[in-house]
Amino acid sequence: MAGGTDLLVLTRKGLMAPRAVIYLKTIPGLSEIRFDEKGGTRIGATVALEEVARHPGINRYYSMLARAASAVGSPQIRHKGTIGGNICLNTRCYFYNRSPFWRTEYPECRKASGGRQCYVLQQSRQGCFALQSGDTVGPLVALGAKVRLLSEKGDRVLPVEDLFLGDGINYLALEPGEILTEIVLPPPPSLSRNGVFIKFRPQNNLDFATFTLSVLPSGKDAGSRIVAGSVASRPLRAKEAERMLDLGNGDMATIARTASEELKLISFVRGTVPFKRRAIQVKLAGILKGLEAHTPLA
Repeated sequence: MAGGTDLLVLTRKGLMAPRAVIYLKTIPGLSEIRFDEKGGTRIGATVALEEVARHPGINRYYSMLARAASAVGSPQIRHKGTIGGNICLNTRCYFYNRSPFWRTEYPECRKASGGRQCYVLQQSRQGCFALQSGDTVGPLVALGAKVRLLSEKGDRVLPVEDLFLGDGINYLALEPGEILTEIVLPPPPSLSRNGVFIKFRPQNNLDFATFTLSVLPSGKDAGSRIVAGSVASRPLRAKEAERMLDLGNGDMATIARTASEELKLISFVRGTVPFKRRAIQVKLAGILKGLEAHTPLA
């Protein structure tokens, strides 16, 4: 546990019953931001989201990450919750994140009770389709960030994109006894490549996103990134739309439509699939047109 904003809620709802809880926030070095304009930036896993949102270097050079951190929950949650916790946030679903009484109506949920059914995709014979919901994940994938994982066996570094396994139950590539210690950001892109992050909710409240979009235009040494978050059990990249954007194939509306169609949206949680596709297309078209008007894409 770091901030506890996820674990304690799950415990109170009877979804977890840990035999022991290890508190991480007092471990030296995990709560530091080491900003390096030329060599990249390292963010300790227990750095509070509010600190990420307010850090001058992150705001200037990784502004999409700062915006994502500032979009999480409420000020109280951002002061307590950590960036590592936001990355590792348990996947969420209507049929899981409820009271024990409510869950009695869905006794076969694979995630909540180890049952034989997923109520999101009832015809599926295996797997769970609960949603990845951490707002900072999309920008980190778009920026090409990595995470450092530590255990008594040693440490290893993974791209943030590879940390997510795409299953709502076994959702992270963390091995037993392994913890996330820091996030490693590459040297910042040029300011002309500052990306765009949006968090979409039908009502502008403290709820989790219907989807997030993180868009980074291409540069001399790197291609563009279009990442949708909170729409599957892992962040999704629109790779065909990225390719079209890099090659200049099609107008921005066409690229946005291609992205919305290629994303593998399955879950109706937080909005129907047709609604999500249409909303993603409209929002992404606006982002791309704004970048086209103000930022050279190559």
